[in-house]
Amino acid sequence: MLLSVCVCMALALSPAAHAQRNTVRAFMDEVIECDRYVFPPGRFPQFHWKHESTVANELGTFPLTVRFFNAAFHQVQSADTPGRYGALIEGVTPSGFVVKRYVTLFCAAVEFDDYSNNVPVTMKNLRGYGIGEKKWEQYAKHEEHFSFGSLKYFPQRDPDAAIFLAGLNELDDLNAAFETPRIRDRQWWITLKRMLEEKPVAEKPLRIPAPMHDDPSVLLSESVFSSPLYTEDRLEALRTVCRSWADKGGVPHVTLVVHRGKIIFYEAFGTDEDGKALAATAPMWMASITKLLTGVLMMQFVDQGIVDLDAPVGRYLPELSGQGNDKLTVRHLFTHTTGFSFAGEWASDWNPALENQIAHCLPSVDVGASFSYHRVGYALAGKIMERLTGRAVPYLFHDCVFVPLGMSTAYSDNTYGGLYCSSYDLARLGQMLLHKGAYGTRTLLTEHAFDAMLPRTLPVGDRPWGIGTSSYGGHGLSDAAFGHAAASGTVLRIDPKNDLVIISARNAPGKKHDECMNALIECCTALAHGH
Repeated sequence: MLLSVCVCMALALSPAAHAQRNTVRAFMDEVIECDRYVFPPGRFPQFHWKHESTVANELGTFPLTVRFFNAAFHQVQSADTPGRYGALIEGVTPSGFVVKRYVTLFCAAVEFDDYSNNVPVTMKNLRGYGIGEKKWEQYAKHEEHFSFGSLKYFPQRDPDAAIFLAGLNELDDLNAAFETPRIRDRQWWITLKRMLEEKPVAEKPLRIPAPMHDDPSVLLSESVFSSPLYTEDRLEALRTVCRSWADKGGVPHVTLVVHRGKIIFYEAFGTDEDGKALAATAPMWMASITKLLTGVLMMQFVDQGIVDLDAPVGRYLPELSGQGNDKLTVRHLFTHTTGFSFAGEWASDWNPALENQIAHCLPSVDVGASFSYHRVGYALAGKIMERLTGRAVPYLFHDCVFVPLGMSTAYSDNTYGGLYCSSYDLARLGQMLLHKGAYGTRTLLTEHAFDAMLPRTLPVGDRPWGIGTSSYGGHGLSDAAFGHAAASGTVLRIDPKNDLVIISARNAPGKKHDECMNALIECCTALAHGH
């Protein structure tokens, strides 16, 4: 999901420079295609721009060269054995920029035609299709009879099919339950790109938070703490607000409140689309709260002297070094001041060519001149952490945040909106931040790193912003309260002055979200304050 809340300052560009900037930005949406992504052994597929005439109009005509690599990262000339292959496509534009794109391929010794029986495609029913269960059952009994040419050709014509097959082929040595073919594919490209780089990666490994036995901070118990401070009248008032939100909004949710290191409220409200009551332990979509999680991970790099927030991004991603690109710093990535509000779907940490595309645009971008909420900075921050460690972000989240905090239900496959976890596990993250980086016997961040993560007034815009954090005072919360918003409507508020964490987790905002959210926060703070 791409949001844009801009405070813009005009770029002083000549008409020619303005036109060149716009054509380069338009080019970012152009994609490389090949005739077959899943193909039989032998000759590799051929590559071309999907809209060749458009590319020629945007940048001019320039040839493409392709290098192929097998699953073991060796450059090869032909596909002699089935399995994963990767294609690195390069071309030098008339202006002298080296364009790079990366495509996953999968080699399989199967027939691809209307009469082949060895490439069936089975589709499971999704309610969104609007087709009844009985009709899908009829299809499932006779899937081969129902199939036709376009389905037969689907695997070889779709790039996602190659990513799925290549990644799935490598899951024999499954190391973690959250691993997927897509994550394996991402890891493969991270490894290959590091091997191909001329500039070596700094050899300073990220230390995983280890148990410490002196002065452990509070651990959350999943049981609800009772105290005369939290009277039944105030608890029932909070339940009433939560029930009302589930009814008015039409979306079930789980509300959890932590005060002074104790869970004082933890209940689920509403039913799912099948009419089943929501379980309080159910993992929920935390959406852009993922950005706060990414901020925590990056601050571990900062804490250990591996990354400097005010250093140019090019120090860590060589494709972005020099040529006037040093204006973009790591801090810009987290405060939504990169200047890349125009970036589209290509601005994803799933895109192996993200650094190359950013480098292509960056000379004409006015970095730091505007605030624009966008995922692009967090995606690029993920690329920094992946290059420095050689490991995909999902593994880093797991090892450096989820395991140390005991977040057993947590999973996130990107840096900006992929976090799913239970409310209780999110409370562990909130409690760690409430205690300035410490939780249980582990210290994830030093107090200095935690302080550097908090929201501060930006040179542009009208809202304080930090490293994955934003200010959220009011409605009973102190001016020190912080957290992050979420497209799912999930609420996370951390208030150090009141020793309070408020969570209301859901998978969609529903109706009257802000009205109900404010009422809930006011009720939670009243419960904690005892009035």
